[in-house]
Amino acid sequence: MRARRGGGMGFHATVTEGIAVAFDSIGANKVRSCLTILGVTIGVLVVMVMAAVITGINGSFSELMSPRGITTFWVAHFDFTSTNLAGPLDEEEPDFLKNDPLDPQWAEELGRIPGILSAAAFVDLSQESYEARVESERVEISLLGAGADYLEIDGGDIMAGRWFTRAEADRRAQVTVIDSATAVDLFGNRDPLDREIRIGRGNEAAVFRVIGIYRVAPNLFAGLATHWVWVPFATADKVLRVWDRMISFVVRPEPEMELQMAIDATHARMRQLRNLKPGEEDDFAIMTEDQLLELWGQLTGVLFAAMVGLSSIGLMVGGVGVIGIMMISVTERTREIGLRKAMGGRRRDIMWQFLVEAATLTLLGGATGMLLGGAIVWAVNGLTPLPAVVPLWSIVAALAASVLTGIGFGLYPASRAAALDPIEALRYE
Repeated sequence: MRARRGGGMGFHATVTEGIAVAFDSIGANKVRSCLTILGVTIGVLVVMVMAAVITGINGSFSELMSPRGITTFWVAHFDFTSTNLAGPLDEEEPDFLKNDPLDPQWAEELGRIPGILSAAAFVDLSQESYEARVESERVEISLLGAGADYLEIDGGDIMAGRWFTRAEADRRAQVTVIDSATAVDLFGNRDPLDREIRIGRGNEAAVFRVIGIYRVAPNLFAGLATHWVWVPFATADKVLRVWDRMISFVVRPEPEMELQMAIDATHARMRQLRNLKPGEEDDFAIMTEDQLLELWGQLTGVLFAAMVGLSSIGLMVGGVGVIGIMMISVTERTREIGLRKAMGGRRRDIMWQFLVEAATLTLLGGATGMLLGGAIVWAVNGLTPLPAVVPLWSIVAALAASVLTGIGFGLYPASRAAALDPIEALRYE
């Protein structure tokens, strides 16, 4: 085995000594060291928590979309996946207001297209402040106007009673299906089936008969919104005075029908219904599962960018602290550095020792951030409806970022230590 020249330390000895010195420094200067790694701890904690929440939300959104089937698509009077609804700086009227709303009767026309299994008008009134009342009991509800085949799209199931029939939907029967939370809050221990509830806003309300108890497919959005109530779309359109710009169509092709062929046929029929001439732009939009997932990915991408920005600030603060504490360490150990150089220590060994010491400090801060982040993720899962799943990449990224922060910001103090003149260093008091 060939001996090293110049009295240099081996890599293993350099790393081991750097780690040992780092822990000695932490023990001797607890407050200073804790303040130094605090920024790294915060940066890693932000990465862990936000990555866990974003991953959990993405998974929940995928679960929400998957029961609807990969062939289900939507028709709306504007493309909400790429168009802003409004804004004070908009130079022209947005498509949401410029395009004419859809006529609910067109859903029947789309349903007659060969290869289309069903097409139904749909409206989501969950943000419109509707409430349900029974005598003195009242609850705010998430109201949906849907078709008779909604069960095939949503993926939930009936717990008691039944869903409304196509005949009831066609004749605008005032029947409703409610979830279990609404049933308990309005009726307590009484059986809600065949009982009446009043649905409306303010002083305006209509009487509906409860015919079923529905359980929503489990997902994040079902957890955030509560008290779901469904009524036939035609009934909602007549009785509750639905704003026509909120109407869309849900289209489901036959199983053997290719998605693109179904979309092309629907697109052609919608242009006819809109009386569009060849060359005129569409004043409607057809959106698929992939487009909705892509839109969701863009939204979570903004959250991810914010996560990177926040964590970068924490790491920068920690890095500045690393420079300060390492410069102090270099000053305090000037004579030691001079002695090592006089005994043949190489600049590379001294530089690596200080880099390992800096990386150890920031790695300790990263590990602390991971532990705290894991505790917060556990609390989020247990105490809120938000799903949180820690992805493996976030652990690797957090640890790598903390180590690289130590190395990057420790580079200047390490190079200063390695460049010290041994004679001047030995004279330092």
